[in-house]
Amino acid sequence: MHHHALLSKFKNLNLLYVEDDPLVRHEIFEFLKRYFALVHESSSAEEAMVIFKKSRPHIMLVDINLPGESGLSLATKIRKNHHDVRIIVSTAYTNKEFLLLSIELELTRYLVKPVTGEKLLEALEKAADEYLLIAQKEDRVALGDGFYFDKKQRILRQNNQAVILRPKEMQLLEYFMLHPKEIISYDILEYDIWENSLMSHDAIRSQIRNIRKKTHHKIIENINGIGYRLYGKEEK
Repeated sequence: MHHHALLSKFKNLNLLYVEDDPLVRHEIFEFLKRYFALVHESSSAEEAMVIFKKSRPHIMLVDINLPGESGLSLATKIRKNHHDVRIIVSTAYTNKEFLLLSIELELTRYLVKPVTGEKLLEALEKAADEYLLIAQKEDRVALGDGFYFDKKQRILRQNNQAVILRPKEMQLLEYFMLHPKEIISYDILEYDIWENSLMSHDAIRSQIRNIRKKTHHKIIENINGIGYRLYGKEEK
């Protein structure tokens, strides 16, 4: 395992470490600081949740046997609304029920104490790889029929081929992507996109038609008498 390669992989990731044993926590915390630019530490699930909401870590290393609320309970709460966060759990003993729950929660790894530095780094590298893969997928917005929007490059593509949009068409499409599943009225489009310029409903329809011609008819759904909604069916 190459030290410099790991530093490069971890350098932009934020980690939260949750462990109630102060001696163990101090030792592992100092170890983690050698690799990650930002490491938060906590001694309880309750405190960890407060830190999580403020710092939104990319990776969590959580001891199962915490005082009060357990580490698995914390992981369950996190996983309900945050599927990108990678979670590694550690425990002093194995338990079949815990193992099954770790699969259900899509945990990166289940480590049995005492954990060696090598085993910990292997788990952290796996977590980083998983997070970066998920983040890469989230940089793309699927728009149906092979079309997707590359958010990093701000390019609409179909099967990796760029589709050229005019500035106002791009602005409209990005506006819809900022409001997924919402029905956007003509008046809101006129106010937010054209601001102080007077824009007729026919002119808005014309812009939508142009986007559809370059993509597919269902990319922006017409809601009769109200406005439009972005394509909502997830691609398999």
